[in-house]
Amino acid sequence: MLVKPDIDLVARMLIEQHGADVRALAAMKADELNNMGNADSINYWRRIMDAIDKQLLEPSPQTVH
Repeated sequence: MLVKPDIDLVARMLIEQHGADVRALAAMKADELNNMGNADSINYWRRIMDAIDKQLLEPSPQTVH
C-alpha cells in the first residue's frame, strides 16, 4: 500500500500529464476497477482521486519577482 506522500506524488503527476481531464480519468479508472471487483485497487484510486481534488483546490504558488 502506498503511503500519503506517494499518493500525493501520483496525483500531482496525473494532474501534470492530463490537466483538466484528470478527475474524469481517475474516476473512469476507479469505476473500471470496481467493475472488476478489485477492492484494493479501487481504494488506492479513491485515495488518488481525493488527493487530486485537494491539489486542484489549493491555490497555485505565486511567483515572486
